Amino acid sequence: MRVVICGGGVIGACTAYFLSRRGIDVTVVERTEVAAAASGKAGGFLALDWCAGTPLDALARRSFALHAALPGEIAGDWGYRRMTAYSGFVVPEADARRHVRPELDWLSDGVIIAQRLGTTETTGIVHPRKFTAAMMSAAQKQGTELRRGQVTRLVRRADGADVGGVEVDGGVIEADAVVIAMGPWSLLSAIRQLRLAHQYSCLRFYPYNLSNKYTPSSPAIKINSEITITCAKLRKIEWRDSGLRPMAIIPLRTPT
Repeated sequence: MRVVICGGGVIGACTAYFLSRRGIDVTVVERTEVAAAASGKAGGFLALDWCAGTPLDALARRSFALHAALPGEIAGDWGYRRMTAYSGFVVPEADARRHVRPELDWLSDGVIIAQRLGTTETTGIVHPRKFTAAMMSAAQKQGTELRRGQVTRLVRRADGADVGGVEVDGGVIEADAVVIAMGPWSLLSAIRQLRLAHQYSCLRFYPYNLSNKYTPSSPAIKINSEITITCAKLRKIEWRDSGLRPMAIIPLRTPT
């Protein structure tokens, strides 16, 4: 079986690793470089039970366990470690607490700890770029081919019913299955290439609400008669009172 994976981010790299480990012929097509976008710049945060009570709970727990096992399989130092996590916020300049010493001596003045979110038993972290690169390297050692190029379209078989590969820079890579792992562009690619008729809802999760004021900077992209995406330039971000305290994940590390 031959699988083509479109995208060299963390999803593409991990998919390539686990497929190639099972003897599947894998080709990863990446337009720029491994972990070039969000996969190389994310927080790399891992949590065991933050999806408890949701349909994602089993997946999150499995992911946490896999990350704990991978240091024994994947070479290199990609920054995996368990840690304690806290939620907190930075008080405004005019707030009397601005110059109060924080509860943890490695934090700056004015940082208020709200609560402990996890311990070394339930939270961890990896270096996102190093982790993605290590996974891709491990996949290549098992036979995965990493190919630089731009996927321009999906190629269907003669009967027109099934996808039979991808077009890359004018050539065709045949495949029994195609994985679209292009981060936030995956849905757009699927809609354009597969002409999906389903309705989608895009959700953004914030620990607080933001009010975005923006001005248009480029024309809208019309996908079909029902889906239009407007490209806009973010001009200003303002707080909106949501009754929730602004939060950030703060890793605990031993002061040096």
